[in-house]
Amino acid sequence: MKRVYLQKITQYGTVSYIGKIDPRVLIRVAKKVEMSATQDAQRPLNEKRVKSIAKYVSEESGILPNTLTLATSDSRFSIKKCEDIHDMYYMDFPSESDEFNSYVDSIDVMDGQHRLYSFASDIRLLSDDTDYEIGFTIYEKPTLSEKRKIFISCNEKQEKVSGNLLMWFRAQLNMLTIDEKEFYNLVSMLSKEYPLKGHIIMSAEKIKNGVKSKEVIAAIKQAGIQDLMVGSNYLTDDDKVKVICTYLSAWEKVVDFSFTQSNAKTAGAAIKMAGLKYMLLLLPAFWERAIASKSKFNSAYIEETLKKFISSLGVEREQFFVGEEHKMCFRDRTAVDLFAKQSIAKIKSLDTDDFNPLGF
Repeated sequence: MKRVYLQKITQYGTVSYIGKIDPRVLIRVAKKVEMSATQDAQRPLNEKRVKSIAKYVSEESGILPNTLTLATSDSRFSIKKCEDIHDMYYMDFPSESDEFNSYVDSIDVMDGQHRLYSFASDIRLLSDDTDYEIGFTIYEKPTLSEKRKIFISCNEKQEKVSGNLLMWFRAQLNMLTIDEKEFYNLVSMLSKEYPLKGHIIMSAEKIKNGVKSKEVIAAIKQAGIQDLMVGSNYLTDDDKVKVICTYLSAWEKVVDFSFTQSNAKTAGAAIKMAGLKYMLLLLPAFWERAIASKSKFNSAYIEETLKKFISSLGVEREQFFVGEEHKMCFRDRTAVDLFAKQSIAKIKSLDTDDFNPLGF
């Protein structure tokens, strides 16, 4: 047996202990849980997430700074006070194969299962000779009610960090994903230019009716704005900013709203992500029409095309995002995508005068 040293923590009479251990050893005594199986006071294990953590730890030299929350399931483990070290405690932990056999399922994992199970022998990618430890907090034989209370504290009482803020942190640490690297600078530039200045939330700032940068990136990518070209050359980020800002400013003028000054009652979906996404999805169709007609992509061209397009739908321009019939077109992602698809087809047919190439 090997001695694992601990420090005692008391909170309103509830005692726990903190320590550190090799997770490849700890997993051997943890309660076995099947992937996706329902548990009393814990989320089901997600195999994909477990394997992604194993890959992160091994291939990216990943660190896991957050501690695990554990509980002894019975009396096989007992925590004792050190006689020779002041205010320190310990538990004897198995170190030989025959000792591990006596401690199977002796530890319940109340928080951090995905991290710990990424070190299981059939999943981990980390070599056995690599030094690796993880911190833990352990409770002695808590009741199911106490386990649930601890689980709530570990999960529901912790404020979740938004994906938008996490992306901002990754940008500061030069850790953006491939997709984020392609679009983050563009969206950051847009957030500093009219008409989206003061409308895009880049991290966690509070902006009324603001749109998250992560969602703007997704909309730009879906629209294919990154593929806009002049001749054989793709547009630079500076060019894209000019194109997008000119285009959205025309929407503001023609439909009579402001991304930053209007309210939801008067502008409807126009100032929400659904409206912005819709406008961005249509942008490439406006671009292609300008190229086909050899028109400059300026305010006059975009406004003229917008007026013609909206008129073809039989709706008043000021009612485009707030009219009762059109409200349904922005109620969810599927509705926005479908309306955008129909609108793009309408824009492409603006100059055809209903010509039927089939001759009838």
